Amino acid sequence: MVAVNVVALTIFLWHMTAYLVVLWAYEGLGGTLPAEPTAGWWAQRWLWLLAPAAVLAVLVALFARVELAARRPQGRAAR
Repeated sequence: MVAVNVVALTIFLWHMTAYLVVLWAYEGLGGTLPAEPTAGWWAQRWLWLLAPAAVLAVLVALFARVELAARRPQGRAAR
C-alpha cells in the first residue's frame, strides 16, 4: 500500500488518460459500447477493468520517476 501512496498523484493524473486510450483503441478497432446493461455489456466488464489498468501501469512506470524526483532534496539546504 505504501508503494501506491508514493505514486498516488501520478495515478490520479493519468487514470482517465489510460481509460481514454483503451476506449479510443476499442472504437478504432470497430467496437461499440452497449448503451444498456445487457449480457454483452456484462461480458465486456473485464475489458474495462483490466485494459485501462494495464495502460495505467505503463503510464505510472513512465511518469512515476518524475514525481519521485520532485520529492528528492535538491542538494544541501541553504543555511
